Amino acid sequence: VFERLRAVDIVVFDKTGTLTTGEMTVREADAPDDLLAAAAALEQRAAHPAAAAIAEAFGGGDGAIDADGTARTDGGSAVPGELPVREFHTHATGVEGIVDGRTVLVGHPDLFRDRGWTVASDLEATIDRAREAGRLPVVVGRDGAAEGIVIVGDEPREAWDETVAALDEDGVDVVVLTGDDGTAADVFDRHPGVDHVFAGVSPDGKTAAVERMQAEARVAMVGDGTNDAPALAAADLGISLGSGTALAADAADVAIVDDDLAAVERAFALARAARARLRQNLGLAFVYNAIAVPAAALGVVNPLVTTVAVVAGTLLIVGNAERSLVDD
Repeated sequence: VFERLRAVDIVVFDKTGTLTTGEMTVREADAPDDLLAAAAALEQRAAHPAAAAIAEAFGGGDGAIDADGTARTDGGSAVPGELPVREFHTHATGVEGIVDGRTVLVGHPDLFRDRGWTVASDLEATIDRAREAGRLPVVVGRDGAAEGIVIVGDEPREAWDETVAALDEDGVDVVVLTGDDGTAADVFDRHPGVDHVFAGVSPDGKTAAVERMQAEARVAMVGDGTNDAPALAAADLGISLGSGTALAADAADVAIVDDDLAAVERAFALARAARARLRQNLGLAFVYNAIAVPAAALGVVNPLVTTVAVVAGTLLIVGNAERSLVDD
């Protein structure tokens, strides 16, 4: 793993949950209350952090999910406060289902356009405003028409900029992938250490992006396992951040057990230090053997002295190997 870390040319970060906290909250909502409740019932079944924020803000309970997507109690009835859902479907950028007999769609504005659902001009203006503020606009609608919007957002992690700057200083290219619009990643795109930002990328698209980069370079992927586990597995080196998911832990080669983003750069520094220490030890071994063996063979020194010198050299190498790499 250390050798692969040292050989990496490009580090790819997933934005949400990796460069950002992933703890999204609802910043603004403009939609009928009953539609927001229906949206929460759908988002209760989705995995994206934005979905969790909407479900928490407008939902009404927790529970196990039946095969048809309905939350149930032990008695088999719908969870109190949560609307029953039928024909639940997950799309790459949203969710859909039937709530109270009406088809409800929740997700990215492009999902509505792709499905041919109507999006009013005033709603388009709100979408643009949310993007300019670096927030994520989530459109909600029923029966073929968008009726409102929920604006969610999270914050960049501490030390993200120092981490990117350190990687850039080491000569590593930094790429950011996000399923959000480009404006939601503007804060990262403006950083001089970030070489490229690819926005509007689906989970499958993240894997494809990694594979395209692998055609020209050795790629490390950093993610939290939410929508990026396949990309972690596809990369030359996968690095999972935080508790993540079991799938991410299986896919990653390096697991950072807490949410300390700076540990990513420290892992690269540790790989460089390990290689430097290896070279030191090889050099010491070569010098000792280059001097001691010929000296003993030519009778310049007593073989016993040579033996002691070789043992001392071996102990020196072992001691050097056991020194902490952290301060190197």
